[in-house]
Amino acid sequence: MQEHLKKVSAAIDKLLAADRYPQTIRPDYLRAAVLDYPQNGGKRLRPAILIWCCRLLGGRESAALYPAAAAEVCHNWTLVHDDIIDQDTTRRNRPTCHVALAGGSRSRFGLAAAEADRTGRDFAILTGDIQQGWANDLLLRATEHGVPAKVTVGVMRRFQELANRELICGEALDVEFSLRMLESIGLDEVREMLRGKTGALLRFCAEAGAMIALETDDPETPEVRKLGEFALAAGNAFQLRDDYLGIFGNFEMLGKSLGGDLREGKATILLLSTLQMASAADRNRLLRMLGHREYTPHDLETVRRIMVDSGAAGVLEKEEAELADRAKSILKEFPANVYRKCLLELVDYLIEREK
Repeated sequence: MQEHLKKVSAAIDKLLAADRYPQTIRPDYLRAAVLDYPQNGGKRLRPAILIWCCRLLGGRESAALYPAAAAEVCHNWTLVHDDIIDQDTTRRNRPTCHVALAGGSRSRFGLAAAEADRTGRDFAILTGDIQQGWANDLLLRATEHGVPAKVTVGVMRRFQELANRELICGEALDVEFSLRMLESIGLDEVREMLRGKTGALLRFCAEAGAMIALETDDPETPEVRKLGEFALAAGNAFQLRDDYLGIFGNFEMLGKSLGGDLREGKATILLLSTLQMASAADRNRLLRMLGHREYTPHDLETVRRIMVDSGAAGVLEKEEAELADRAKSILKEFPANVYRKCLLELVDYLIEREK
């Protein structure tokens, strides 16, 4: 899988570096911000899923490449806006987009700290907006690379339904949860949010790859629908692992600070399950630790102990494994070729990764 993933990453890097869309963005610092996340790291899982699902069904990589690049740019657009909402300062061991733009605004315009921070957020919002437009442009240009216009329109329609509407609705639920008491939020509500915020784009990638391979504009085509279900299960497993690593992970490997979900009091499956399953004393101790600006190693060890002792960490890992098994059982209905093997190995990676 890793060799095939490197090939996908190299193809996406080459396409994005040479693409015409961002070349005329002005001012220059806005263009640099638009290019920053897409050109600096990332796992490239979404374009890999799109290309591999296309190849799984006999499609051509050249036909899938521009939609795959669109998915990657779209993903980075959501990260830019998500980092603003979550007030994160670090991503991939670098300043987040709004933090970098705030620093530039201080030096460029001589702004005071508070005004520079606001300006950085404003420019980051615009950065994400341009990235969304870039993603749309990339996808539509699939018609220049062998995808029939009818299929491209069908894929674009699905893009608007999943990668835009459903994803943003999932993000809205996540924001809403931050305004509610944790006790009022149910686990199934969180799962619904994850299906949108994380699962929708992955589902689009799998469905788009299948639609391009089969030259259909109908997302209800059986193979398309099944691969969408595969990606949704894999995506939910991916997010559960992400939440786990946000507490149990390693800062140097993750490239972002630990404890962010605690700082925000974010309604994750892990946190809600812990609050339900922990002893009264541990539950109260955990509640008192929510919302701190920083967490010491001792703080994190206390949280980890509570999550493990309550059984919540184990329950999370069991749900991850069940979702992974569901994703793999769907894949096994498809032809046994190298791309099915890549997708099966990807599922294992999603729940075993350390970053």
